[in-house]
Amino acid sequence: MSESRVSAIETSHHTSAWPFVLAVFAFSRLLFLGTGAVAATALPWAEPIASVLGPPDSNYWAHWDGAWYSEIAIYGYDYLAPMSTPFFPLFPMLLRVGTALGGGPALWGVLISLVATPFAMYFLYRVAEKLQGVKIARIAVLAFAFFPTAFFLNAVYTEALFLAFTTGSFWAGFVRRDLLLAGLLGALAAATRNLGVLLLIPLAYEWLRNRQEFGRRGVWEMALVPAGLLGYMMFLWYRFGDPLLFANAQATLWRRELIDPVTALGMAWAKAGEGLGHFLDPATLFLDPQGGRAVLEAYNTMSFAFLVLLLVLGGIGFRVLPPGLSVYTFLITLLPVLTPNPAIPLMGLPRYALGAFPLFLILGHLLSRSRPALYLWFLVSVGLGIVFTALFVTWRWMV
Repeated sequence: MSESRVSAIETSHHTSAWPFVLAVFAFSRLLFLGTGAVAATALPWAEPIASVLGPPDSNYWAHWDGAWYSEIAIYGYDYLAPMSTPFFPLFPMLLRVGTALGGGPALWGVLISLVATPFAMYFLYRVAEKLQGVKIARIAVLAFAFFPTAFFLNAVYTEALFLAFTTGSFWAGFVRRDLLLAGLLGALAAATRNLGVLLLIPLAYEWLRNRQEFGRRGVWEMALVPAGLLGYMMFLWYRFGDPLLFANAQATLWRRELIDPVTALGMAWAKAGEGLGHFLDPATLFLDPQGGRAVLEAYNTMSFAFLVLLLVLGGIGFRVLPPGLSVYTFLITLLPVLTPNPAIPLMGLPRYALGAFPLFLILGHLLSRSRPALYLWFLVSVGLGIVFTALFVTWRWMV
């Protein structure tokens, strides 16, 4: 095949991704934004079960962690430090810039997430397309956009921004063959969330497979990835005298300490059993203003179900993905399991699953084999997404 023909095909694929991505983005965001608006208006809000911050403009997309990012954007880390330090700086910095232009941090948080999401979808599409073809790329993007916790992609959370940088970093190295761009985007991911440094694993694998193409320079370009984490540590050292303050605060204040897998899984299993009965009481979960505790216990059960799903998909990933991506998926989803909170052992796991973008490459591969399975997955996924969105916007989703 001539070079001009190959170039034409690549250009066609490159341009055909965006219309599909933008259509999926529009439909999925309308679903979650619409569900959030209806639920926040029609359902009674629960009284939060713990003392939490309220975002300055009380936007229901800025609950829980969104409140912390909003407060940091306005008042900085000195306010409520050291509890504020586990929230990494890039996202609140962007919120701060937005508020300087006008509007509250919650508004800008939603806008930033909505801008970042289609880029994450596009990069995911292009990676899946190169690995497995157009059909699987489309299914992977659909599975991602309508995942049960995909409502976080329009909330004042780091999910969308983190995914835009992580998928973009791997796309830059794997598809575009540019490790310098991959390193820069990886550094931004690490400044958004500490697990961004794990991008070194799939990028290093690509370099090892293509050492002649990338050359020695590729090592130094990949070495940019930890710069985001190291920069934040230097700030904490200068401001508070402790470069690991964010990790120490997780252990002492947020009660998340590293333990062995057997103990962690035992804690998660016990809490999952305690919350099982609350799934049979929807009136308490959705209508009782005092139902926050019941939702928390049901959340433990649901999170354990997510853990089982992730373990199954992660195991399949070692057969269908490049080794670098498989290890990255395994670590980014399971490392949080090893730092459990006693009351909520798997706190944040369903949300963290959204941030492990290779999971959707695995789902795309599996769901492309059976149309009934594809339809069933989306029926269940969209249904759970609607339920979880309603819980989140009414202060009932604890993450």
